Amino acid sequence: MSEPGTVFPPRDEWDIAAYPTDEIVAGYRDHRHDDPEPGPNHSPGYRWGWTNRRRDVTHEPDGFEPLRYAFIELSRRPQ
Repeated sequence: MSEPGTVFPPRDEWDIAAYPTDEIVAGYRDHRHDDPEPGPNHSPGYRWGWTNRRRDVTHEPDGFEPLRYAFIELSRRPQ
């Protein structure tokens, strides 16, 4: 089994938590409406950021809603 944060799509909230924030932000910022989805030549974190921006722009469900909610709950837990 792969280490958390090394695969895309994410398997669970722990994969999302392990994606480097700078890669998520880069993917989010690079999203353009007419661009094709980034492939495996981009990091999983980048692809996750790009996917989130697409969701924010289109407002269309993409099947990742349960993972997003699980990650939000995880991030709210006391450290």
